[in-house]
Amino acid sequence: MAALVTVVSLGLPAVSAAPAAAATGCAPLQSGASAAAQAAVEVACRYVGEPYAWGGGHAQGVPGPSQGMVDRSTPLNAIQSAADPTYWSFDCIGLVRWAWYKATGRDLITERTTQATFAAPGYAHTKFMKSQGSGVLLPGDIMYFGREGFGPTHVALYLGNGWMVEAPESGMKIQVNSISARWERYQGAFRPHADATPGVWSWDGHGSYQKTWGQPNLRQDSNTSSRINFTNGNGISVKVRVLCQRVGERATLDGMVNNVWSFLPDYHSWISNLFVQGPAVLRDVPSCGNYPQIGGTLAGAENNTSCGDGTEPDSAGAWTAKSTTVFGRTVELRYNSTTQCAWGRIIGGTVGDEIWVDRSADGGTTWDPMLGFTTITSGNDAYTTQWNDAGLVMRACGTNGPGGAIECTGWF
Repeated sequence: MAALVTVVSLGLPAVSAAPAAAATGCAPLQSGASAAAQAAVEVACRYVGEPYAWGGGHAQGVPGPSQGMVDRSTPLNAIQSAADPTYWSFDCIGLVRWAWYKATGRDLITERTTQATFAAPGYAHTKFMKSQGSGVLLPGDIMYFGREGFGPTHVALYLGNGWMVEAPESGMKIQVNSISARWERYQGAFRPHADATPGVWSWDGHGSYQKTWGQPNLRQDSNTSSRINFTNGNGISVKVRVLCQRVGERATLDGMVNNVWSFLPDYHSWISNLFVQGPAVLRDVPSCGNYPQIGGTLAGAENNTSCGDGTEPDSAGAWTAKSTTVFGRTVELRYNSTTQCAWGRIIGGTVGDEIWVDRSADGGTTWDPMLGFTTITSGNDAYTTQWNDAGLVMRACGTNGPGGAIECTGWF
């Protein structure tokens, strides 16, 4: 599966992790804004040119660029947003949420809707109405737009001098626009009262982007007894910046085992690599020993696997990569692209039928045979334990009982 591993394990190239410098013309354009408001503008401006993603930025409990969704509110919206799940980015309020989180270190806006945040912001603020005009606004103010007589349906961050930065809609990119284009629907604005956090972009330019999966807790330290700083309650995948990784507590999840943890500088938190798509030890991510202020090494991780060879398989997200039949039984090689683990399964058989997997490092010329050998002891189905095959190939083999015919799937 070596060809597949490179694509699945990283999700995104290991490039400079902070977004590029702000686009020309995207910056605080007036004086008078607080340090936090200026920082929020600078954060949002780094994402100019990124695609809009409906629902992006709304992993429950974890702000940040996340996988978009299809907007099924109308048939037309569903068509326009069909590609949004291919983007890890923001919708309008997701961008504002992230900008103000990065500026203050506090998730002020949370994952609530545009309408809900306009009705009850949930943070200390000054409110401005349309009747006051735009002259009272300062960079960083959160502007709300919507049809007259209806609640707001769009938000943007004010830049000053009549300009704003916004994530407009599906099919468009985050961009700078004149507020005059939306002024007819402008309903009001909020100015959060919050202090800027030191080091808005900690270790700026260092690290690489990775994608989460599942419902991870982001913790104060690399063990499950440390304080939880953030919890991804709805399991939406988030694009996170990983600075470095080190060996911590050996953790398990649904049969997977891993003792490697990654440091996320944008959250000043640790995440178990069980919840980061890819191999147990992430490629192109250095040891935290390279960052003395963080500390820790990868010593002891070299034999670790995200599935822990021989553990029970996790069927979530699995699919059948190869299959064959033996005397009416179906033999399958099951594979999980997220964890890079595979196992064998035989179904439609009887007691005594056998199933195992072979694993090869040279494309199937030679192999380690009969890993996870299992027999059906009751019922009609059985599966092997789970095996890591990052950069390798595997196949599943089964028989219709001891001494019966042997059939193997193709290598994958």
